[in-house]
Amino acid sequence: MKLNPSRGGINRKALVRGLLLCCAFTLLLSLAFSLWFSMTRNVSSVINPEDIEMIQLEEPKTGDQIAVMHTDAGDMTYVLYPDYAPETVANFCKLAESGYYDGSYVFRVEPEIFFSAGAPNSDGTVPNPDADSERIPRELSAKLWPLRGALCALTTKADAGFFRTLTGRQRYYTGSRFLVADTIEMTDEIREGLLSQTDNESQDLVANAFLEKGGIPNYSQQIAVFGQLIEGYDILDSITGSELTGSENAMRPKDDIRILSIEIGTFGEK
Repeated sequence: MKLNPSRGGINRKALVRGLLLCCAFTLLLSLAFSLWFSMTRNVSSVINPEDIEMIQLEEPKTGDQIAVMHTDAGDMTYVLYPDYAPETVANFCKLAESGYYDGSYVFRVEPEIFFSAGAPNSDGTVPNPDADSERIPRELSAKLWPLRGALCALTTKADAGFFRTLTGRQRYYTGSRFLVADTIEMTDEIREGLLSQTDNESQDLVANAFLEKGGIPNYSQQIAVFGQLIEGYDILDSITGSELTGSENAMRPKDDIRILSIEIGTFGEK
């Protein structure tokens, strides 16, 4: 028997419309709350020009934490920045001191631009991608930039579903593997682009640092910088200029280049 709406039965179309309106209202309320939450908790990272400092251009001081990376190609020494990337530095040092990096590979090279290393397998994979050491919150800082010689943690995972992205609540993580920046070619077009986008003294500092020192400007505030090369630029150039094998975007040294060990120490102490 069919129910007649005019006789007190259920109007199915009206019911469906009501449910849809209710769902829509609930969704909008949820989005509004999520947006408010992300704003009040300052979840998304925003760089304040007043916070910009080019600390990577400063000379290391006695007592600064350093890492000496021994490789098949030679030694490289980095100053680390635990004040600005504490979890990233702690993870790197813990792995280095445990011997995790001993015998690990340089597994990707972008010719003369960067090399990626720190994987125990030559293809760049890690034995346990779900380990705690592969889920370190990505630390970005207005004081750290991907200049030439920057030691950077590679992003491993992202919690960036539709609603997280919509409300600015994405979460990015880094892990054991790292990238060392060399430099893109600073063409006239790139120089013009960097200088034309500056509208205050702090931005001028960043633009001029890239133009004078080199680096990868388009990685700025996209990759976690946690150290800076202070000795061994010739080794950096040797690795990024090595003969390669593999396909585009997956090139690695034709002859394996390995990290023999990484020593954590203090600048100025022997």
